[in-house]
Amino acid sequence: MSNNPNYKATFLILNDIEKHDLIQFTKEHFDESYFRNFLDFQKAFTFSFAEIIKKLDPLDKKYEYLSMFVIYSESSYIISHLNMMKIFLKIIINTSKIKGEFNDCSLLSALIKKICNKMQYSEKLKNSVLGLFLEQFQTAIISGQYIISKNGYLIIYPNDKQLMQHISIETLCDYSLQVMAIFDAMTDWSNGKKKSVKKKTSSFDELIHDFKKQVEILDEKLNNLT
Repeated sequence: MSNNPNYKATFLILNDIEKHDLIQFTKEHFDESYFRNFLDFQKAFTFSFAEIIKKLDPLDKKYEYLSMFVIYSESSYIISHLNMMKIFLKIIINTSKIKGEFNDCSLLSALIKKICNKMQYSEKLKNSVLGLFLEQFQTAIISGQYIISKNGYLIIYPNDKQLMQHISIETLCDYSLQVMAIFDAMTDWSNGKKKSVKKKTSSFDELIHDFKKQVEILDEKLNNLT
């Protein structure tokens, strides 16, 4: 099992979902060719994006346009992972046991909230899980509440002083690593890799603390940028 806190937290959340008897394979939502193609896309994007980043030069006349392209591409890449996570959860979750229906138009965060409520997570813990799955970021992008600035920032909720965040290319890269770790955990979990966790008492709380701390660090980065 990976030591990445996002990976470990995701694994434990999935184990907790299983313990609450919410698992049921829904065959109609599973498309193996789509998943395999996504993995191919993931590799291709990672390689291509690394090549583009190498060419970013603030002294280049095209820097502003390239940085805007990079921000849009990286944001789309993150969203594609979040959408894949929603599909994954729809495949494994027994929806009849979750209060309220959800459909293809529902955001990942809406499904996460329903699952957390069913497992009776505290409000604090639920917010931490939503932070893990980048709720604010996804909602802003999906709803079109963002601006890509020419100076290399993605500004989400630009018209809301309380929610507004200036997200740098570096932070978007952090987000990418975060969603990739979560997706890896989901894939490994579904393949039956090391479902058990050695520490049974406090491990879950400790890992929740780990990724909550990571989210707080990211928030602090954003506050410094603004």
